[in-house]
Amino acid sequence: MNMDEKLLNYYLELKSPEAGEWNSSPQCIHTELITRDFVRKTFSVTDGIQVCNVGIGTGDWDDYLGYWLKGKGNITSIDINNEICEIFAYRQQREGHPNPSKVLCKSIFDSDLPKENFDIVTLIGSAINETGDFKKCLDSCLSLLNPDGYLMFMANLKYSSLEMLEEYLKQTNYQLEEKNLYNAFPEYPFFICKIKK
Repeated sequence: MNMDEKLLNYYLELKSPEAGEWNSSPQCIHTELITRDFVRKTFSVTDGIQVCNVGIGTGDWDDYLGYWLKGKGNITSIDINNEICEIFAYRQQREGHPNPSKVLCKSIFDSDLPKENFDIVTLIGSAINETGDFKKCLDSCLSLLNPDGYLMFMANLKYSSLEMLEEYLKQTNYQLEEKNLYNAFPEYPFFICKIKK
């Protein structure tokens, strides 16, 4: 299958019976709106800013971050799944994204990731659960940050406990600067936190 055929399959899968119902639901759209609004209002875009997202998924969040940076900064997107990385990079190229991601097909646990390189690292949705190790994932994400950097962590309260995060932070020197809970849709409650390294 060539890349254009893979790209067509990607677009079709977004509207498939399995994914389409969630992707078009008020809960999904609300979550995307709140998360995008949070990053826009919470962080300033400065010349040369370096942002990293851990876990590409559909790539919509990475797309948004690239637009948000307005060409002033760069985004690096990390995912362990080679197929996701390949189609995401190709899709951004075909769609002509004006500030495409630098895609790293790696595990967040790989030791050769660029340490202390980013001003902001984002970890959203199910990414932390998919790693299988809450503490190790946070350790790895925070190690990517420069000394004054921030982790933006968003997760579903049903799958990631805010108490686990607070307990983790008590054992570190990292500072929880902002914590917001959202439960407009009780079936999908989530939180977003801003954590300073």
